[in-house]
Amino acid sequence: MKPFLIKAVLAAAGPVLAAGSLQGPVRILDRDGRPRPTLKDCVAILEPLDAAVRAPGPSRPLVIRTANKEFSPRVSIATPGTEVSFPNMDSILHNVFSLTPGNRFDTGHYLPGDSPRVRLSGPGLVRLYCNVHHQMNAFVWVVETPFAQVLEHRKDLRFDNVPPGSYRLRLWHPEAGERTWALRIDGAATRGSWDLEATLPATPPHKNKFGKDYPPPPDETGY
Repeated sequence: MKPFLIKAVLAAAGPVLAAGSLQGPVRILDRDGRPRPTLKDCVAILEPLDAAVRAPGPSRPLVIRTANKEFSPRVSIATPGTEVSFPNMDSILHNVFSLTPGNRFDTGHYLPGDSPRVRLSGPGLVRLYCNVHHQMNAFVWVVETPFAQVLEHRKDLRFDNVPPGSYRLRLWHPEAGERTWALRIDGAATRGSWDLEATLPATPPHKNKFGKDYPPPPDETGY
């Protein structure tokens, strides 16, 4: 094809839009309507609906520690195929499990200093619990988009170098659940503001790995 014909074909196809961005403040509102001072544990995910976005491969290994009968971090982001380890930093037993479809696993009881590993596969929200301690919970968002953030120590979200197209913005927090917005990014700075309402309990109701109620908590000499 001659050079002038190549130019004619490109002109007929229309201009190629540059990458854009999405940015704006996020608030988590308590029951009284007051915004929380931090976005701790809040997740923002921008999912392409028709844009040409390459799905990321497995992210680097994720480490979720068990310390002081808590998971740290409580909320994480990973991609399908990511390996997750659970180092036990306590002086007691733990047993991490998930009943999430597509990502079910059970580490069994493991000792202080041990660090069992699992591999996450299916996309979506993975809920983690300890079969020994009812109050322990953690969450991993397994995503198939490069545009995902935990908004720790921030007041807003910002995604740069976003290919033009239609997207779904998902905002989630353990005590607010999930909200979604449809939007379009066309080679410029797209701005907005988004709120979540924290009305859910900090420890969501759940059964143990056998589908039964947890036993009453032991005294200080127990687990």
